[in-house]
Amino acid sequence: MTPYSIAKLLLAIFAGSLIAMRCDAAICGLQGSATGEASLYDPFRGGGLPTSRISLNIKRINPSGGGKTDLVAFYLTARTATTAHNVAIKAVSYQPTNVINIYGLNQNIFYSAGSANPSLLLSSKTPTGYAIVDFGGNSSGSDNLTLAFDIALPANLDVAASNRLAFDLNYRCSGSGGGKPFEETGSIADALSFPIKVLSGLEASYSGHVLDFGEVGMMSDADISKNQIAYTKAGWINVRSSGSFTLKLTSQNDYLLTFPGGDIGKTSQTLKYTARLAGKAVTRNGSDTATISCVRAGLTTMQIPVSAELNEGGSLKAASSSYSDILSITISPDVSDASGTTQCTN
Repeated sequence: MTPYSIAKLLLAIFAGSLIAMRCDAAICGLQGSATGEASLYDPFRGGGLPTSRISLNIKRINPSGGGKTDLVAFYLTARTATTAHNVAIKAVSYQPTNVINIYGLNQNIFYSAGSANPSLLLSSKTPTGYAIVDFGGNSSGSDNLTLAFDIALPANLDVAASNRLAFDLNYRCSGSGGGKPFEETGSIADALSFPIKVLSGLEASYSGHVLDFGEVGMMSDADISKNQIAYTKAGWINVRSSGSFTLKLTSQNDYLLTFPGGDIGKTSQTLKYTARLAGKAVTRNGSDTATISCVRAGLTTMQIPVSAELNEGGSLKAASSSYSDILSITISPDVSDASGTTQCTN
């Protein structure tokens, strides 16, 4: 008898979209975001995001009790961008210029995780690697400003899918009023939020064994059971994704191998097998699908195990040149406010 095999493994990838942002508070510092149409950034497309000018409405954070923040020295980081080389964020202009001054314009003030960060000096009028906002007094008219940034992102930046790209504000600030003068150093998570939509997308491929069990026409069920390792074929779904995603495994013949024209309702014309995806087993008369919510893979390849185990021998089956089935694996990116629940490499 000629080989029995699982002939095909199909991948389907669908597009997706996004939503997410947050802001926190501190004793002093800055917070801000922009409204309007978002620029689109697709981590999987070449070219990245060309330099885009974005204006943010910035508000200074003042302590309670009547205090006012006078000076804020700051630079930006992104916790999810662990290797964010060639990201550039520059403050280029501001309003109103009659009551507020900004020092350190037109220089990159973004730092990736793990890089050397600048020492923040509030007394400098020519800061290097960071910017200083001088609010020029305690009037309420100085509480708000509009700060224009030029921002550029390279291709393949490993950031999570979201509706807005937010950065941590790392700051040193000083102020007075409502008590004695104060000074503070700290970080505000996601303090400045840029209208840059990071698309929820993915890339996927298969690697590993061809899921082919070979010649089993002379094998009994006991023979298969005794040598199960030889009748287990495995591979990996290789995934890169900017957001969480969902896996779904289905079988054309309900996890039965049969020959062309065979009747899957007749046990003499079928061979049972078990499929596994990310550790979840599916088989005939068991769970007929495997649907798994996976955490974000990132742009470093996540390998998700997939395998098939033959459960029956062919000694009592109808003779045929080929028994086969089609396994379909659908991989779809989630909307960006969704969170996967399973670490799918397990």
